[in-house]
Amino acid sequence: MIVPMNTLTLLCAAPDRLAALAALRALGCVHVGLEVRDAEGIRRAAAKVAAVEQATRALEAARKGGAFVFKPDAASPIAAMDADALLAAAREARPPTSAEEVGNLAALATRLAEEASAARSELRRYAPFGEVDPAAIAALGGAGIPVTLFKVPAKAAADLGPSSYILCAEAGFSYGAWISAEPLPALCEAIPPPERSTAASRSLAASCEAASESLRALLAAAEETLRPTLRRERCAAAADRTLAEVSANLRDAGEVAYLRGYVPVRDAPKVLGKARAEGWGVVLGEPEADDPNVPVLLEPPRAFRAIGMVFKGLGILPGYTEGDVSIPFYAFFSLFFAMLVGDAGYGALMLVATLAAAVGLWRKPVARPALTVFLVFGLSTILWGVLSGTYFGIAKDALPACLRALPTVAWLGSDPNMMFLCFLIGATHISIARVWNAILLFPGLKAVGEVGWLCVTWGMFAVVCNIVVAWFAAPVGLLVGLVGVGVALILVPLVADIRHEGVNIGMLPLNVISAMGDIISYVRLFAVGLASVKVAENFNAMALGLDLPFALRVLAIVAILLVGHGLNLAMGALSVLVHAVRLNTLEFSNAKGITWSGQPYAPFCQPQQQQ
Repeated sequence: MIVPMNTLTLLCAAPDRLAALAALRALGCVHVGLEVRDAEGIRRAAAKVAAVEQATRALEAARKGGAFVFKPDAASPIAAMDADALLAAAREARPPTSAEEVGNLAALATRLAEEASAARSELRRYAPFGEVDPAAIAALGGAGIPVTLFKVPAKAAADLGPSSYILCAEAGFSYGAWISAEPLPALCEAIPPPERSTAASRSLAASCEAASESLRALLAAAEETLRPTLRRERCAAAADRTLAEVSANLRDAGEVAYLRGYVPVRDAPKVLGKARAEGWGVVLGEPEADDPNVPVLLEPPRAFRAIGMVFKGLGILPGYTEGDVSIPFYAFFSLFFAMLVGDAGYGALMLVATLAAAVGLWRKPVARPALTVFLVFGLSTILWGVLSGTYFGIAKDALPACLRALPTVAWLGSDPNMMFLCFLIGATHISIARVWNAILLFPGLKAVGEVGWLCVTWGMFAVVCNIVVAWFAAPVGLLVGLVGVGVALILVPLVADIRHEGVNIGMLPLNVISAMGDIISYVRLFAVGLASVKVAENFNAMALGLDLPFALRVLAIVAILLVGHGLNLAMGALSVLVHAVRLNTLEFSNAKGITWSGQPYAPFCQPQQQQ
């Protein structure tokens, strides 16, 4: 179910606002309405969270040997350091013990890499001149022998006269030194001497690169030991950000501070008791029907609670007034998963992997929903694979006797039968939504419209089966009558409220046709499942058809089977994400009226209270 919510307005004396926040946080059941989302305190707290997350990514990249760019803040001393100061700081570096120290080391490594890159760039710029020393050029100038480095088009180099000394020619240009007090010819481009000698730049680049790599190694070595520390820091930073957000929304109105939010109806007595103890004013009420900000606390029956992990992973949640569809979603998603993967062998692999993971993770409450979901999916896939007699795409006459002895449903081996089953599943799935709506809307006229859509759904099911399924033949009169009665029933509530429903009357023909498209959409379960079986069969045939010496043949067969079935299993997982999710979140949800626009219930609480 979706836990009922009350709106909450809390009032306290303005000087006691901080104490009120602390008490409210300890209570841990109020979802604060964040009307103010941008304030200086919120930005500072968010920056702390971002800094910890960036430090975590830098450690991970250092451990994996990947590149990372960690720019220091403009106000940080590291941003203003020159190369010598950076090298000195790198020599004094110690293993980090916090996110801040990780950030400093990562920023130091980034700045050193930038200095090394700048030195290498300067070396490339002056490479045509060979070894260049600005001190030597200055000394010659002081002795009355002015030297100017220049660049000139190669065709004009021979006309420069005896004052020019060409050192190199490349890419259509000549590079040289002009040794004369006379002005450089107009065709020549003067190149200012470098800030340091090329030998010094080469040494600096090598030193900065070595220091940067040393810091990366220091970060990589600290990654494993620092991981729990950074996790705690992130949790604390996130709690501070939440506190800053709530503080910004506890606003003053003269001598009174007030806060708006939501609280589960079952927790309202706790809030009222706390209000009496603290001297707060509290106003509780019912959320307005069109309030889009009411948070959703989803509590399905215990057997179906694990589906919350799927909702969270997909980032979907029904709206507060839309109903809890966890049970049909879980049941049909498991069926769709089994049909799309469609192979008992793949299901067994999934089951073994889940049980292996459960050995180490079952004690962790956060992991149990995922383990439960994959256990159900694995068992569902095994059951479907056994019923259809599919094991890694192996031909049935080549299966071991123990597998051939398992009961199968021969009816599932026929393509027309499978398409009929898919259409039947689709009509049933959508009908559950329509019947559910009708029960909720009874005895209103809109319940009559839902019964009409139920008739249209089964009428379109029969139409589709008549067209696609060879052995199915329903009387045309029955189909016309069923759809006609459905349309008439749909029109009853629309005509009764024609001022508001006039557009829906005009769209009715398209919506009826769309109902047929929804039924047809379920045939993807057969098509994708069949494709998975054929891919497995083809990889098996490819592996067994090799004509190679025995040793090479064994190796090639193993490689082809591992790669082929691994790819097929990955494609099956992708098809689940695309097709099983679609059928639940579009076809079924459109019929039920689920928009998946809910925002999760996030109570203001202590970090250790968060699940």
